[in-house]
Amino acid sequence: MDSLIWSSLSWYLVLLLLLLLLVLLEQIFYLKKKGTLPGPSLVFPFLGNVVPLVRNSTRFWETQSDLAQTCPLGVSANYIIGKFVVFIRSTDLSHKVFANVRPDAFHLMIHPLGWKFFGDHNVIYKFGQDHKDLRRLLAPNFTPRALSVYVSIQQRIVAEHLARWLRLSNGTPICLRRLCRDMNLDASQNVFFGPYLSGESKERFNFDYKLFNVGLIKLPIQLPGFAFRKARLAAKRLVETLGGESS
Repeated sequence: MDSLIWSSLSWYLVLLLLLLLLVLLEQIFYLKKKGTLPGPSLVFPFLGNVVPLVRNSTRFWETQSDLAQTCPLGVSANYIIGKFVVFIRSTDLSHKVFANVRPDAFHLMIHPLGWKFFGDHNVIYKFGQDHKDLRRLLAPNFTPRALSVYVSIQQRIVAEHLARWLRLSNGTPICLRRLCRDMNLDASQNVFFGPYLSGESKERFNFDYKLFNVGLIKLPIQLPGFAFRKARLAAKRLVETLGGESS
């Protein structure tokens, strides 16, 4: 009996030591990559700083930006779910990164699990000739003439929303975050779909778009009821809504 208990304790000790070793190696890996860059000195095991990111993403990135401002290179470091993250504040350095987006260098991600939301066929994940062909198909939508049409539509919609906000405020301060989101949705829908998106489709699009955006800043838990799964399902419905209206 004593030997069985000792054997069980030995296994627990081995597992505990392995876990501590993994935590130590993770910290060493992070600190080695971080070097002299501004950023947290220690990170939470395995999760890194994902909790502050999810709880208040705006404050998280503002902190990274403030840290980057203290660095001559204009960058700061962090660690999120096993990924070493470099925040770039410098405009010149950002241009260099985007100029070197290719299979053997930098890849555009948009989101750590962006391909699950946007699909690996999206233009942001394509390279070489496939990327050029897709850009060529999209180019006519962004000529100076097309952009002038978009601007006039956007100006009309923005003016309508501003007038509505003035009526809603009744001379007192109001929260603009949700109102601005609704204005942007209204402008985008009218610019790219005009009168072809029905009122019902717009409401469905707005609902799913909200779920999609919330899921982008939540933990990637692919289980029913969690925001991440709701966002993935909403992304599929968004494609179906727009595809149904344009067919």
